Amino acid sequence: MAAPRAAFNAYLIGLGSWFVPLGIQMVLFSWLAAIVLHMNAFYVGLAQVALMAPGILFLPLGGLVADRCNARRLLLLYHCLYALPPLVLGLVLWAGGLSYPLLIAYGLAAGSISAFAVPTRDALLPTVAGRNLPRAVALATALQFVGQLVGIAAASQADRWGALPLLGLQSALVALGALAVWRLPDPPPHPPAEHPSFWRSIADGVAEAARSEQIWPVLALNFGIGVFYVGPFMAVLPLVVRDIYLGGAAEIAYVNLAFWAGTIVAAFAFAGLARNLSLRGRLIVLAVSVGAVILFCMALQPPFFVLNGLCFVWGLGAGITLTQSRTVLQIVTPATHRARIMSLFQLGLGGGGPIGALIAGTLAWGFGLKLAMVLPAMAMSVLIVTVLVRSRIWTMRTVERPT
Repeated sequence: MAAPRAAFNAYLIGLGSWFVPLGIQMVLFSWLAAIVLHMNAFYVGLAQVALMAPGILFLPLGGLVADRCNARRLLLLYHCLYALPPLVLGLVLWAGGLSYPLLIAYGLAAGSISAFAVPTRDALLPTVAGRNLPRAVALATALQFVGQLVGIAAASQADRWGALPLLGLQSALVALGALAVWRLPDPPPHPPAEHPSFWRSIADGVAEAARSEQIWPVLALNFGIGVFYVGPFMAVLPLVVRDIYLGGAAEIAYVNLAFWAGTIVAAFAFAGLARNLSLRGRLIVLAVSVGAVILFCMALQPPFFVLNGLCFVWGLGAGITLTQSRTVLQIVTPATHRARIMSLFQLGLGGGGPIGALIAGTLAWGFGLKLAMVLPAMAMSVLIVTVLVRSRIWTMRTVERPT
């Protein structure tokens, strides 16, 4: 078994080896759909649905499997599997066979594997975090953002390099990350128990979330983020870059770089403060509200440098939201339900995202890009007010349990 410090470092290396390729995928997938295949808004949105939709089914299942099985061994398997889709797509591209159905198949495969891996990795974090769990969450989230930023920067060269080198890099990094996962300690064995059926176990996780005054508001806002923020970001923003700013892979990468740079600044800023914060719910509400303001501003079609600045500020809000939301859930959730609750958290992004991408893509196709940004901003504003009225999220205090 690795020493505590070494185990956490191995966890971070494995995390980075997953999220650098994910950053590559974020730009490369949009570039292939919108620029190379030149699909319209509806089909770009549908491609993003294929990438994110598996989360609706497989995130809860992945959380349940992680709660019942050895999470380290599962994550090792997922790393090996996740290296295959970019490798296969690269071979098909090398043979000259890129097509829209192939892109959909890639999205479904990569999205399915990722849906199992994310709650499994989250369930392992308390095992390697040491005494300061909030700080570990903040550092892991910050590294996740840094990894995506590095991947996005690499993918910005797609117009110059083409897709093949980037797909090869994506596959190699994920495969090498399995070596870091191999060094992680096994989590403590689960106490012997009779496992109920799949649906009863999922229902039990949902019931645990609904009972908690601290869990359900966070999950509700996170689902809104998936539908009303992630959807437009993934489906509409590449079209805004292409049709309004006449950009390509580099410009798509720039707005992504600005966003993820903001998340990194926010995550690192809160890493040192993480343990002493108590009014995390208030901070989450304020940070989530930033996204609605940004979407309204983007609909005004500002100059491209202003668009990048807006994306940076949006990223600041996203970084605060994700770090504080994950910290609340890791602290208050019982160990017996942690992977399931974290899978519900990721479901807000992975499951709400495809719904939002389909809605935003359809709105952009039928009514124009401006309405595809304004309507989600209005809907998210309504959700924020509803959560504020119906919960104690503004006044709730969440502090780390003594160890």
